[in-house]
Amino acid sequence: MQKLPLNTSYKYHLIIALIISLWLVLFLILIAPFDIAELTFSARLEILPIYGLISFVVYMVLIPFQNWAFKHFRKWTLLSEILFIIGFNGIQIILSYGYYKSSIVNGSYDFQKFLLEVYLPIFFVLLTIIVFCRWFLNKKIPNKAKNAIILKGDNKLDILQISPEDLICISSADNYIEVSYLIHGKLHKKLLRNTLKGIRNDVPDLLKVHRSHLINPSHFKEWNGSSRIVLTEMEVPISKNYRAALLEVI
Repeated sequence: MQKLPLNTSYKYHLIIALIISLWLVLFLILIAPFDIAELTFSARLEILPIYGLISFVVYMVLIPFQNWAFKHFRKWTLLSEILFIIGFNGIQIILSYGYYKSSIVNGSYDFQKFLLEVYLPIFFVLLTIIVFCRWFLNKKIPNKAKNAIILKGDNKLDILQISPEDLICISSADNYIEVSYLIHGKLHKKLLRNTLKGIRNDVPDLLKVHRSHLINPSHFKEWNGSSRIVLTEMEVPISKNYRAALLEVI
């Protein structure tokens, strides 16, 4: 499944939620489709903004789940995007119909008629706005190169640039360090002529779990007994002296 970029900033998603809700309210009030045309303009101003509020709240409530899924699975795909949009519309349909049948609106359509004749026609227009806004939003993701970790060896040609989230572990190997990292989800390793002590300042967020290993705590998966831990695509030993520090982080 093709991977997609995902901006997890709440600020940007707040803007999207506002655009969606404002467009929906303006469309309902000014265009007055379906049985809304029977309402006076003042009645529309009083009743219809709640639909925009429902849309805003549903979108923002889903963002923490979106961000959790992205962090947990370490990717966002076309399927993920489709499921997000389906979830957003599914919840919005239920809440909107509940409001439609409330004593405030007192709508006459049953759920099937509301879905087919009211919600779906609006949805196809709204879908274009959601897709465009989220696509445009993801173009605003900061360039990873600006946040990249640059690891260097004694040799001028020994340079490795990677994203912090792709770095799994750095291990000591005699006069070298072995860097374990991901490229498109697959494990890669590179030797650099350096020491753990010499490289420590370049990777302050790594956690020491053994005299020969620094790990990225976000790649921790599980314990394998009391003396080894499983990371993404690999396993390393952990010394007794460092267990408490790891437990505190995870």
